[in-house]
Amino acid sequence: MKSISLVLGANRATLSGPRSKQHRVRQNARAFANRLRRAGFGVRKWTNITNKHFAAVARQMKDEGRGDGRIAEVFSAARDLCKAYGNISISPTNDVFDVRRGSIANANSKAVAPAFVQGAIDKLENELGYESGPRCAAQIRLQWELGLRREESAKVDLVADWDREGRSLLIQYGTKGGRPRTLTNLSDKQQEALERALPWVSQSDRAGIHNLMPEGMGDKWQEKLSYAARLCGFNKKDSGWTLHSNRHERFHHMYVEHTGYQPPNQHESVEAFQKAAHDMAGDEWPRLDAEARDDIEVTAGHSAGRRDVSDAYLGSSQ
Repeated sequence: MKSISLVLGANRATLSGPRSKQHRVRQNARAFANRLRRAGFGVRKWTNITNKHFAAVARQMKDEGRGDGRIAEVFSAARDLCKAYGNISISPTNDVFDVRRGSIANANSKAVAPAFVQGAIDKLENELGYESGPRCAAQIRLQWELGLRREESAKVDLVADWDREGRSLLIQYGTKGGRPRTLTNLSDKQQEALERALPWVSQSDRAGIHNLMPEGMGDKWQEKLSYAARLCGFNKKDSGWTLHSNRHERFHHMYVEHTGYQPPNQHESVEAFQKAAHDMAGDEWPRLDAEARDDIEVTAGHSAGRRDVSDAYLGSSQ
């Protein structure tokens, strides 16, 4: 494990910015280091990293089907580590590695069919052979109705963070990169989904914090949730959909609800999408498209304007 020195270097580097950002940078830099080791490179210092190493990691991640957005995220952290140790020889752009952040966009929708997820929830709610079925069903409903990631749906604190009267929900546990966000203007269906999850609230292993996992279960709960997904065919092998498809469907629904027309990945081409959008909304379609994307990007836990994020769920409109 020769490249372990890169991991130690990532842990010890002096970085700037908020602690949450530093945490993400170190985490992704360690991922870069571990991938280099898997690729057979023995480089031990960030000062010795070159474009050759970035290119090797890009090839490896592409071979595994990783999107360009994820590769760019790892590369950004690796560059920060190189700069922290005085290495400024790395290409400032990812084009030389054939990594283009916008290409994360999926031409085909991954949104689950509403009838399928409702059937899966019904099955688990009435699954006599699996005692965790109803609890899993409640979490899958939260993923579907609110667009929560699977870990967020297990760790959400409904006791402290759901403002029922104000129709808002703070998501602060299990989030990507530790970034909290607040969902506002919750619909009646979203409020109902939260209400139906209340029977499964448990005390977590942290004082004063609750979640929707069995008491004392911790992160091993994710294995239980994966088993529940397999029970109802919620996997690529059986249906082509995964639990993450719930998130895709939520954002697909948000887009159609705001714009009145289907997103790009429901059309054969960008040209076909633009024609359909113009037929439905006239010259207002670009504004509606931008507004829906901003809202989806924030709801997903990112900043408004992160088109690589909305492209991943909707396809690119340009």
